[in-house]
Amino acid sequence: MNLRTAAAVGAAIGVFGVGSAFATFARVESMGKNTTYIMDDVSIFDNPANANLYSNYLIGGFGAYTDNNLQAGGNYDPQHPTFGGIFALSFGDDNNPDPKFTIGGLFGRISDLAMYFPDRVQVGSRAYVNVPETVTNFDGFLGGTFSSGDAWGLHIYIAHQDGGEMDESGDFQPSDDTHASIVQADAGVNIQTSSGTSYEASFGLARIQYGPGHYEFFDNGDFTFLAKARAFFTLDAIDGELVPAASMKLAQAPGIDDKNAQVGLGINVAMDRGFFWMGLDFVWRQFKAHDWVYDKNVAGGSWIYDARDEDGDRNWDKRSDIGGKISFGIERNIWWDWFVIRVGGQKSIMYTECDVNSKNKYSDSRYGICKDDGTFFSTNPLADGTSKDHVGFGFGINIEEKLKIDVTVAEDVLFRNPFQGEGRIFSRLDATYSF
Repeated sequence: MNLRTAAAVGAAIGVFGVGSAFATFARVESMGKNTTYIMDDVSIFDNPANANLYSNYLIGGFGAYTDNNLQAGGNYDPQHPTFGGIFALSFGDDNNPDPKFTIGGLFGRISDLAMYFPDRVQVGSRAYVNVPETVTNFDGFLGGTFSSGDAWGLHIYIAHQDGGEMDESGDFQPSDDTHASIVQADAGVNIQTSSGTSYEASFGLARIQYGPGHYEFFDNGDFTFLAKARAFFTLDAIDGELVPAASMKLAQAPGIDDKNAQVGLGINVAMDRGFFWMGLDFVWRQFKAHDWVYDKNVAGGSWIYDARDEDGDRNWDKRSDIGGKISFGIERNIWWDWFVIRVGGQKSIMYTECDVNSKNKYSDSRYGICKDDGTFFSTNPLADGTSKDHVGFGFGINIEEKLKIDVTVAEDVLFRNPFQGEGRIFSRLDATYSF
């Protein structure tokens, strides 16, 4: 079964059934928080070869609306809107369009690697340089399929700012010491077999930099390595698929050494007018940092990298996490064929151990990734409105299998006083248009 046939089978089952589905960040956030055990277009950021499954469509969104400090009657815009598209040129015929060539791009996405940026860099006893928000934020895709339908893909992500930062009015102004940059390159394959089984693998390399000062590509830091693999095994008995998956991230940035490994098993199942998936993962992480501190007295609280002695002793603090994560998602058409509701969630339980370097002197107002030595249990955020918290709820609108609009509903929408004009109704809205 080639990739085009697999996509056609998915469409025949229904966009909410087992198979390939045009989706958005809002769909994922509403029904389980991750794409590990389902095939949808958000997975192109994990494996660029999957871009060949979603050719000739446009995608866009207003961004996340998760500000928890909204005032009654307040009005704020969502942050980090995105737009882009993927286009394909077929060299086959109507019966088998493979081989084909695919190209695409997306503007505005904030990579998960941005978590390694501090808020500020300390350059003197009371002097700090802001780490600016990146402005290029571009994902580029290049791929294709062979005559067999097996797919390959390349991906590059560039998020950069050098020499400028945004002022209070929203305009950019010169700032000589500001610098922030993420450059990432990935390659992936998607191999289909005649039995309906597919195998995926992808590998990536990234470069994370930030100020003070200006840097060449190989200056000031190390590289991050990324690897992911999964397979979809068709199970006729449950009208679904069994999905084993594994991933690894070895991230390095100034002051940061972060090692992650995850392995898990999931299923996705077609239901009457709906779709269900569930996954269970084993997770291990070792996060080390030196000269990284959280200071409550700087700008009301900021993460700071102290760059005053970059070539000196590195007094690493270490935090180790080991445990598991369970996640699920469900969506179903109700009332009309064009309307779907979604719900999902995730729960992680981790055993955490902190080891603070004895040379680091911390206080109640200034401390590192751990305040002190010790062990405890930790979990993902309970209810902060982000894509990392426990539960999600949303709905989707499907107009003639062309225009699809996905909405994540704010989790507190039913618990507010509607007469005070407080809060928000939706936390994310995305859309796709296929042609």
